[in-house]
Amino acid sequence: MGNPYFSVIIPTLNEEKYLPKLLKDLVKQTYQDFEVVLVDGKSDDKTVEVFKEFSRELPKQQLIISQKRNVGHQRNLGGFAACGKYLIFFDADVHVEPTFMEEVHLASIKQGFKFATTWIAADSNKSIDKTLALLSNLGQELSKAIDKPFSGGFNTIVLKSVFEKVKGYREDLKMNEDQDLAIRVYKKNIDVVILQEPKVTFSYRRFRSEGRLTVLRKYAKALVYFYLKGPITHELFEYKMGGHVHKEKKRKINLAKLNTYLKTIEKMQKKVVKILSE
Repeated sequence: MGNPYFSVIIPTLNEEKYLPKLLKDLVKQTYQDFEVVLVDGKSDDKTVEVFKEFSRELPKQQLIISQKRNVGHQRNLGGFAACGKYLIFFDADVHVEPTFMEEVHLASIKQGFKFATTWIAADSNKSIDKTLALLSNLGQELSKAIDKPFSGGFNTIVLKSVFEKVKGYREDLKMNEDQDLAIRVYKKNIDVVILQEPKVTFSYRRFRSEGRLTVLRKYAKALVYFYLKGPITHELFEYKMGGHVHKEKKRKINLAKLNTYLKTIEKMQKKVVKILSE
């Protein structure tokens, strides 16, 4: 048998709780010409054992143990070791529908893209999470429009040859290494394609554990720094990797403030949609 069409690379650190859900999604894919490359940062829990339990159900698989707990480094280990024509980078906490691979396969043939990402869906039915997902999708479109394309590391699809050409992710960056990759690819005159379908279900576990406004402030600070000063090579704030850092806390929600935020976001949304449709 030849090399698979896709290689799914998943960097992990203490993800025994979330990883099984993603692996079940991958087992159920209607398009099966892919391998799964798990790159684990020496987890303290049963992440590796969980992956081994699924190994017989997956079409093909590789397990790599990283000596460094660094998401960029782990993605690079997986990306350069992968055998697929296309690399798909996921985080362990995302969710995909059974037709995800099939739809991306068809899109890659029809559009011939070399680098792509997709819109996201929220992992809950809460209005705030759905609104955040919508804003994220609109933000992707706007970032591309200003020649600063964004592709989340949790959801990036790239030809392996292109990944090798740009030498993968920068491992010295503390934040926004995923957008840095997309921009470097874009500067090679390679279009960053944004697929509206299929969507990846994004996990808002960090938002729930740290607080939505806290995380939004962090992302805004990182984005402004990235746009004004360039790649982030030092710690702007605490931003840890790993499933063990996300312990959801019960928080009292100020409904009046929440409604105000939602109304403001809705107004922004209408303006952005209008701009994109012109």
